[in-house]
Amino acid sequence: MINKSWIVFIGAPGCGKGTQIERLVKKNGFGSVAVGDLLRQNGNHVVPETGQTVAGLMNSGSLLPDGIVVGFVEADIRKQVDNGKRSLLFDGFPRSVYQAERLDEIVANFDTEISVVVDFVCNEEILVKRILGRFLCPGCGKIYNDFFSRPFKDGVCDVCGGNKFIRRNDYNELSLKKRLSEFREKTAAVIDFYERKGILRKVDAAKNVASVRASVLECLGLSEKENV
Repeated sequence: MINKSWIVFIGAPGCGKGTQIERLVKKNGFGSVAVGDLLRQNGNHVVPETGQTVAGLMNSGSLLPDGIVVGFVEADIRKQVDNGKRSLLFDGFPRSVYQAERLDEIVANFDTEISVVVDFVCNEEILVKRILGRFLCPGCGKIYNDFFSRPFKDGVCDVCGGNKFIRRNDYNELSLKKRLSEFREKTAAVIDFYERKGILRKVDAAKNVASVRASVLECLGLSEKENV
């Protein structure tokens, strides 16, 4: 029986929730259900409602049909539970009230519930700079940003000395504007859904990584080194 925390992180693209989840996985022992990763892993899957692939819809900035996303998430939950994970963080899910209701049904099957929902609040100007400015070194995976964290020496990776950098195909202005618009329209109802349940907590995601982590740990009732 699962008797630990299953937690939802909500935030627009670029809010930094992925960074916080990565630390919680490494430092505090959580499992992570990251919808973005699941969709990229299933990029060649054809969505019947549209005739397009998952990758094609993502590159155009469109949100996928709820049923497809729920199916990927449920399969990943089962995999992680079977591998012994008891506490899970949901990144990028749910993005609609339907998905939130389905998640309640899914977690009930594992004798647990969503205990906390953390809303990462950040103004759009910062989000745009974080996303459009993001690039990485394929050699070591180090992430940089044109506006906030350029390499010490232009064109040379600080970590491995590589001189080639890449940007994701879906990091473009047209796609971003569509993603942010759809996020605002659909996720506002999800935030209201969890606020009515009394489990919504907000953090200022415009602050630096350390400050946001401190706020997140406070929301979760965890200390810096406490494992779940």
